[in-house]
Amino acid sequence: MLEIPQAKRICIRYMKKASTTFLCKDRFLSDLNQFSTAEKFWVACSGGMDSCVLLHLFYLNKSVINQDIEVLYVNHGLQEEANDWAEFCEEQCKQYGLYFRQLKINEDCPKGASIEAWAREKRYSLIEEVMNKNDVFFTAHHQDDQVETFFLQALRGAGPRGLASMPSIKKRENIFHARPLLNYSREKLKYYAEENKLIWQLDKSNSDYRYDRNYFRHKVIPVIEERWPAYRETIARLIKHQNESRVLLDDLGCSDIKLAQYKNTMALNLGVVKKLSLERQKNLIFSWLKELNLKYPGARNMEQIISDVIYSSTDKAPCVNWLDVEVRRYKNILYASNVMLQHDVSTEYQWKPDNILNVLNETLIAKSDHGKGISKLKSKGANFVVRYRQGGEKIQPDRSSHSKTVKQLFQEQAVLPWFRDRVPLIYINGELAVIPGICIDARYVAEKDEASWDICWSGYENAIDNNE
Repeated sequence: MLEIPQAKRICIRYMKKASTTFLCKDRFLSDLNQFSTAEKFWVACSGGMDSCVLLHLFYLNKSVINQDIEVLYVNHGLQEEANDWAEFCEEQCKQYGLYFRQLKINEDCPKGASIEAWAREKRYSLIEEVMNKNDVFFTAHHQDDQVETFFLQALRGAGPRGLASMPSIKKRENIFHARPLLNYSREKLKYYAEENKLIWQLDKSNSDYRYDRNYFRHKVIPVIEERWPAYRETIARLIKHQNESRVLLDDLGCSDIKLAQYKNTMALNLGVVKKLSLERQKNLIFSWLKELNLKYPGARNMEQIISDVIYSSTDKAPCVNWLDVEVRRYKNILYASNVMLQHDVSTEYQWKPDNILNVLNETLIAKSDHGKGISKLKSKGANFVVRYRQGGEKIQPDRSSHSKTVKQLFQEQAVLPWFRDRVPLIYINGELAVIPGICIDARYVAEKDEASWDICWSGYENAIDNNE
């Protein structure tokens, strides 16, 4: 083995020290300045070395940070030491004079699901619940994490978006997720931790080779590093190229969304979509789902969207779903949403119009009015019940000389097929009186200037086909 000259060793040590000092003061504060309008910073801390470095950086700079700082520990309940780690993080925060909060996941991972993916999804879901608009959440992901993510995505056959790996800043709903340590290796963070005499906790599960990331870190990376010692910088450069490709794809996707979106909604006009090349159709769907904040489909699901939904016959209403997302077609329009909650169509709700009724994540509200909606006089003291379509129901719409079935009205008003058993039907004393947004029975409609209840259902706009 070649001996490194003393002067060179000193130089290397100085460079390491300079890099950690730079991380501590200039670069770190510069990264935070992009969030100057945020009111609060949330810092993830697991008790491990990486997150303890991040926590220490916030501690050193808290006097010049204008935002409130709160530290979060998420207790997944997956390890015996989880409670001990929570106590460790809390004690660190007390020493640093920082607020601490523990969040607990009180459920088990579903059978057959990836523990890593499930825990990650639950963790971010809990965190987003406690954050406010434009708050920033910081995690200690570093360059080695980024490189591992790239390789794992490549082994899964990911495209440019997946190979771009973890962004340094990601917007999630109305909050931001920042990773200020992505350009620093684990080695540099460890040097910083040792230089500042930090203490941290060891997670034994990091040596469990059943998890892909651990296997890759301990079994594969050492082999790569022995042959290609500069692999981190090389892969970081490759990730940068993939990010540039992702930006171009996103720009093209946004342009195509503007071309294809129907009547200023987030539904897509398939007449426009079909004019695009297959590659642009796929890219459009990715960009569209991103705008809707929905999870991306896998390759198989994407093929099904193209073949079974976009190019299905117009008399069908096909659906492709994955995870908690579904894409549907009705006539010539493409829709996407979270999977709708299952419900029992035989369910009934007793309702008093002066109260808000919450059903199936939507609200039913009766607004006090005059001459609009149902007559307060004709419905005074009546029994209001909310039901769902069973089949065969009839109502006589105002200004109509004869009754119509609910099925006929849904077809005439272009109610989307998958919403038809979810539209609340309002009965007064056992008689169908109101289909919100569609019609009021002639027997109950308010006369001009008569005191009335104007009944509004929050799900109406989503239930109507925008193509009509």
